[in-house]
Amino acid sequence: MIAMPTIDLLGQRTEGLRLALKRIGLPAWFIVIDLLWITKPISFAIDARHYQRAASAWLTGSDPWEVYEYDVRFAAGPHTLLQYAPTHLLPLDAAVAVWMVAGLAAAVWIVRRLDLPVWWIAFPPLLHAVWNGNPQTLLLVLLVLGNPIASAAAVAVKLYAGLVLLFRPQHLVVAGVALLVTLPILPWQHYIEAGGGVSGHLADAWNGSAWRFPILLVPTVVALWILRAKGAEWLIIPAIWPATQFYYVSTVLPLIARRPVLAAVFALPVPLLAPVVTIGLATREARRLGWRARLKGPT
Repeated sequence: MIAMPTIDLLGQRTEGLRLALKRIGLPAWFIVIDLLWITKPISFAIDARHYQRAASAWLTGSDPWEVYEYDVRFAAGPHTLLQYAPTHLLPLDAAVAVWMVAGLAAAVWIVRRLDLPVWWIAFPPLLHAVWNGNPQTLLLVLLVLGNPIASAAAVAVKLYAGLVLLFRPQHLVVAGVALLVTLPILPWQHYIEAGGGVSGHLADAWNGSAWRFPILLVPTVVALWILRAKGAEWLIIPAIWPATQFYYVSTVLPLIARRPVLAAVFALPVPLLAPVVTIGLATREARRLGWRARLKGPT
């Protein structure tokens, strides 16, 4: 009985430390990484400008995949051009400003939709997309909405969103129909000649997925299958899509929103982290399922 207050006090201190790490340590961790690796002046709005210039090139009869920004070639799929077509009518700087504001608004919506504090905008992969002006934030909004029309629109924003829809077969059908409808008006020939936006991009991409070390592809795919009911849809893009950029990792946000340790890990701009963590999570899940089967015994 005498030891109980000591135990209670220890528990309170442990809980206090856990909350401090979550409320102070995690945002501080995000900000340090952002300052060291993300918020470089040269990369501010670079993608918003690049995508808009590519769309304008398409609308004026040129090849979008011959548009470069700081020696980086445009690499997005043809359907992404449709998103930037309306702002072609604006001066370039005004169009870029529109997409930068839209990206920030999308990031705010995502963290609030997931019931997270607003400082989660500083989650480095998410802030990377916002800072660069990349439509990744808009893609994530559409995937989080989770209805067939939004899912189809996500694939139009970025073709690799189709990987997520492997876990939503009905949505994948709707997306396929939408892609077919717009097929005749888009410059697919130029895209194919440019290597599908991937082959020429491998040299300058961050390439953090299992494609960086292809022997990891098989165990990563197996791991995704094991986690198919445990959030694999949010891991699949950064885990196995070739030529990934760091902001692709922002798709894990719905999975890690209540898991600060995983959030701290995924905040690191370290190649191969996504496939390795995916394999680790699957291994833990397989062990848990194995123990459950043992406890049930023979049937």
